[in-house]
Parts: sequence; C-alpha cells; structure tokens
Amino acid sequence: MTASIPLAAPAWLFEQNIPLAILIVVFASFLFAGGSTIQHLAVSRSVDKESENRSMGLRQVLALLTNRRWLLGLLTVGLGASMHIVGLMLAPVTVVQPVGILAVPWAVLLAAKIHHFRPTKVIWGAVALTILGIVVFTLFSASTAAPDTELPPARIIVSCLIVFAIGGVLGWLGRFGSPSRRCLMWASGGSFFYGLSSALIKTIAELVRVGNFTTRPLFWTSLAFLLVCYLVGGWMVQQGYANGPAEIVVGSMTTTDPIVAVTFGLAVLGEGVLLGGWDAVGMAISGAVAVAGVVVLSKYHPDAQVARPAAQPATQPDPA
Repeated sequence: MTASIPLAAPAWLFEQNIPLAILIVVFASFLFAGGSTIQHLAVSRSVDKESENRSMGLRQVLALLTNRRWLLGLLTVGLGASMHIVGLMLAPVTVVQPVGILAVPWAVLLAAKIHHFRPTKVIWGAVALTILGIVVFTLFSASTAAPDTELPPARIIVSCLIVFAIGGVLGWLGRFGSPSRRCLMWASGGSFFYGLSSALIKTIAELVRVGNFTTRPLFWTSLAFLLVCYLVGGWMVQQGYANGPAEIVVGSMTTTDPIVAVTFGLAVLGEGVLLGGWDAVGMAISGAVAVAGVVVLSKYHPDAQVARPAAQPATQPDPA
C-alpha cells in the first residue's frame, strides 16, 4: 500500500498573524495610492478632456501598454497587490480589507506633493477621521475574527455571480451622464470586482492550505473568477481614470472594495460567527466615520482644487 502525498503549502505560510498582516497591508495601501496616482496622470493625458464622453476604446487602452508612466504605476500597484495577498494569507478578509482605505489619505498627500499644495486643516482633519475610523473598525473585526474560514462551494459561486451582475450594471450605467457621473459608475463597478477578488484570494489561499487543492473544482472556479475580476475590474478602473479625477476613483475603490470584501467574508466565508451585536454596531459606526472622512477628502482633494480654478472663468458672465 502506497501512501499518497497531499499537495499542500507549508502550514507556517498560512498561520494567522493579524498584527503582521495589518502592518503589511498598511504599506501595501501606500503602494496602491502611489501606483493609482501615477496611472491617473498617464490616463488623463491620453484622453480629450473637452469631450463629454472620455471613455477609452480598446485601441487607447492597449496603447497604455507602451506608456512608461502607466507601466510604472502598474508595477507599483502590482507590488501593493502582492503584499495585500500576503496579508490575506495571514488574517481574515474582514481584518485585512478595511485597512486598504488608508490609500485615500496616502493619495491626498501624494497629490498635494505633485501639485505643490499644502494640505489644509480640513484635509488633515479628514485624514485623521479616516484613520480613526479604520483603526477602530479593524480593532472590532480583529477581536471577533473567526479562527477558521468556511468554504461552501454553492454559496461562493452564487455570491460571485451576484457581484458580477451588480458590477456589470454599474459599468453599463457608466456609459451615460456627465463625466463625473461616468467616472463614479465606472470606478464603483470596478470596485465591486476588486472587492470580490480579495475575497476570492482568501478562498484560494484556504483551499491551498487545506491541501489537494488541484483536485477541487472550487479552486479552479475561484481562479477563473479571479481572472475575470482583474480583467474586468482593471478595465473599469481605467475608464474611471479617463472620465474624472483620481479622488473619485480612489475614494470609490477604497470604500466600495472593503464593503464588498467584508460582506463576502462575513456572509459567505463564515468569518462573522463570533460577531456580537455590539461589535456589529461598533463596526457600523466606525465604518461610517471612515466613509465620512473619505467624502471630505474627495471634496477637498488637491486634484479637484486644480480643476476648479480652470473651470471657473468659463462660468463667469461676459463683462461686455
């Protein structure tokens, strides 16, 4: 009788370490903010800003592959995503994903440096509000994190299809309206796909940890869904960059993305089994505080302040 050798990753690679995971994801959020800012600069210079519909065609998107600035942004985002994956291996998605919202204050500070702005007290207050909300939210989610992750195949597949449908509808809505509305719809749609991708990475990591993952249909299904999330989500985010300022894209991604991922973790992967009523209230309040900070940051983002002075003369009445 021959013993079969299970195909599994070393146990230490997936051993839960929440403090280390949070530290890694904080740095990953900085890389994401930097990469997004660089990509936005590249995309915004490749579209006609005077056009009502700034959405890019396939040829324009493919042309970005030869744009050195865009590729630098892609590399930076890729490094951040790699570190984010490591964080998901070390902690539940309900802990890791909310920390990503720190990309918003990072993006504000980077844009202030690029556009030679000194952040106002309002901006610093919004940054503090966002960080406070995320710290409290993460403390609640970390203290109630379930030690194990459930992997119900049917529930996972159905939930993925629901997220695909919602993201697709938002993308379709991105074809209509003003540039700012198009930007918001495209970015929100992409955020649904990116939020799901984080949950799928956690699913895949758990399957690898358990062992014999190559024989499990759920592994290959999750991998296929993950590829769709990256391709479609990436396409939508670039359309968002083309239609509006970076603060709308980054703000939408860093709020919608965690909401989708955390909801998936709580409702589908069983990470909310230890969550009590008061814990849920605390997470809701602290999450609302973080979102409020993002709203203020979006309104007073340096990119928006750059655009407003240029737009104001056109709205002034002719002195003649």
